[in-house]
Amino acid sequence: MLCLCLLAFASAAREASGLQLEQLQAQTRADSNDPVAHFNLASALFKAGHYREAEQPLLLALSIDPQYAPALLLLSRNNEAQTSGRIAVVARQRRIFFVRVDPLADENARLRRRAFLIDPLLEVGPPNREALPVAWRGTLGLALYHYDRQEWQDAITGFQAVIDRTTHPRDSTAVPPVALWFRARCALQVGDYDSAIRYFQWLLAVRMQDSASERLWNPFAGEELRYVLAYVYQQARRWDEAVRRYQEVAQGNLGLDAAHTHLAEIYEAQERWAEAVEERVRALNANPDATSLTLNLGSTLVTAGRYAQAEPVLERYGAQYPRDARVFYLLGVARMGFGNAAGARDALTTYVALAPSRYEAQVRDAKQRLTTLTAGQTK
Repeated sequence: MLCLCLLAFASAAREASGLQLEQLQAQTRADSNDPVAHFNLASALFKAGHYREAEQPLLLALSIDPQYAPALLLLSRNNEAQTSGRIAVVARQRRIFFVRVDPLADENARLRRRAFLIDPLLEVGPPNREALPVAWRGTLGLALYHYDRQEWQDAITGFQAVIDRTTHPRDSTAVPPVALWFRARCALQVGDYDSAIRYFQWLLAVRMQDSASERLWNPFAGEELRYVLAYVYQQARRWDEAVRRYQEVAQGNLGLDAAHTHLAEIYEAQERWAEAVEERVRALNANPDATSLTLNLGSTLVTAGRYAQAEPVLERYGAQYPRDARVFYLLGVARMGFGNAAGARDALTTYVALAPSRYEAQVRDAKQRLTTLTAGQTK
């Protein structure tokens, strides 16, 4: 198997909360092509209230990897934190709210939506206090406290208590959606996919009869929740059900490229390369302006052994995102595959120079490939 480096940055991100800003700044200088390093610095600056300073490292992270979902989400939150628009009065369910008008509201919504489409289980933050039913605010608040601290069993106990006490024999729609959402997420954290699927399906049924107020804390309803369910089936490796649900989503109005992207991932896991490539192409056709999707297509073509086809796709991506080291590794492998030794050396040498320190295994593989190419040249 190839040592490909399309890494999940969200899972690779290091915990930076305990590091001093000076250390994080030093890390970004040492690993200037690592979007995770820039994100960690931005996250620390955001938590410290330095919103203007946080913007630049976020933009840098996205200039390296435009599909880095945590940076997309944090950029929207950082934009909102700097909002200084006029105050508007909003009436909702017999309550009056004073809301600051955000001139970047549409752009921030686009960023959040894109982050969600890339990673539908990305943490979107705590629910708005107004979304917590008054009768259960204390129990839900305590459960959310445990959830934030990753104390999963205590969080499950709290959310389950609310679910059990609000479920009536002939009516389960009175259960607060916030309890179902976080109960499902707790189940995922402990690897209980069956329970997660059950509670997400329950939430979908509840929110089909939904009031708009609940979207204050969770904008995902209807079609979005169907997408979440498909993703959970994929994580559970229940491929047939995941494929069926993604295909249903792809027929709706959700971002089609995301559904096709995940279908491609499933087919790759099953080594169904022709179908995987077809889904990558469909993703690009659905969103032709998203050059970032060409990296996914190029990676699939390389893994499928279709090296000559992969080269122009990867070159296109590399021209637009020259700081994303991954593309040069893939280019090196592709060029080796169809006998372009000189081109492979150039690409792999560039990769070794650019690669973040987290890519230790891939760098080692690239150096071994360079050694093989050099040995072949001297013969």
